[in-house]
Amino acid sequence: MKALWSGVLAASLMIPVAARAEKGDHAEKRGERMEQQGERREKRSDREEKRGEAVEKRGEGLKDKGQADEKSADALRAEGKDKAADAMERKGEREEKAGDRKDRRGERMQKQGERREKRSEREEKRGKRTEKRGEARENRNPNAATPATPADPGVTPATPASPGK
Repeated sequence: MKALWSGVLAASLMIPVAARAEKGDHAEKRGERMEQQGERREKRSDREEKRGEAVEKRGEGLKDKGQADEKSADALRAEGKDKAADAMERKGEREEKAGDRKDRRGERMQKQGERREKRSEREEKRGKRTEKRGEARENRNPNAATPATPADPGVTPATPASPGK
């Protein structure tokens, strides 16, 4: 019977150690996932920056096209074709405005990509810290959980204090 109770006591003392190790394992896996998510976010930010540059380039192209249309409107007006010149000028202005919008949109996309990249770097660092903390928690000494020094050095936490010492 005594052996049974000592076995139960030993098992109950090991439960917190196992739970702590399991929590450490969970924290380590969570850190790894956070790191991976940070890497994915960083790739996405690079793509978004490139896309922003491309949109900005298209906007500049539209602006150039609009200016060319306005020049051709001047040439039409010189030939005496006022109605066609007005239409061409309106078309040029429209294209320039669209170019400006695309240009601004591209800049915004680039900025968003940069912000996302910074956030991904922070998340990667956080993931590494969490993973490291999980590893430390997992590998922690089970006996280190007791208080450093009891009030009375003759009394250990495992033995009850006797009333008539």
